[in-house]
Amino acid sequence: MEIAAPQLPPEPVQPSDPALLFRSGEVDDAAFRAADFSGLCCEHLSIRSSRFSGCSLAGAQLSHVQCSDVLFRNCDLSNADFSGCSLHRVRFVDCRLSGANFAETTARHLTVERCKGEYLNLSFSRFRAARFAASRLNGASFSDCRFEQTEFTSCDLSQSEFFGTRLCGLSLADSEIHGLRVREIGSFELKGLKISALQVVELARLLGVEIEP
Repeated sequence: MEIAAPQLPPEPVQPSDPALLFRSGEVDDAAFRAADFSGLCCEHLSIRSSRFSGCSLAGAQLSHVQCSDVLFRNCDLSNADFSGCSLHRVRFVDCRLSGANFAETTARHLTVERCKGEYLNLSFSRFRAARFAASRLNGASFSDCRFEQTEFTSCDLSQSEFFGTRLCGLSLADSEIHGLRVREIGSFELKGLKISALQVVELARLLGVEIEP
């Protein structure tokens, strides 16, 4: 599956002034480096064609932010509020997303790669052309989500929640699913889910099914 990368201008020699994000409702063609946005509180912010490298957005309040063609690399977004956001051609690489709230997100061409997202909240979100790769997502909530052309590769999904989410066509064959949380055996969430032969035993165990030797 092909995920479109953010369309970004050449990276400038000098980083952009962090004050741009605090005083403007729209940011275009910016490149922020090692900036502290942890105290940022802004709804309906629009960010386009921009880079964030080594920045802190920990605890930032950015509900309903619209990001288009944005790269977050080595950034700390732990406990940030991005609820109701729109993500189009956005990449999170080597970022910390622990406890972040991305509930009710609409995402197209999203990449989450080598990120730490323990207890990340993505409930009630819609994903189309999305990839989660080599990321720690244990305890994350994917409840009531809709997946279209979405893949998980080498992720830790232990104790993560998929209540009310259809997993048909999704493969978790090379991800850790210990303690994966769904409703019950026979529920619509699991129909069509692709797993490995070794994971069958784990999935049966968490659903309370006994497999005799």
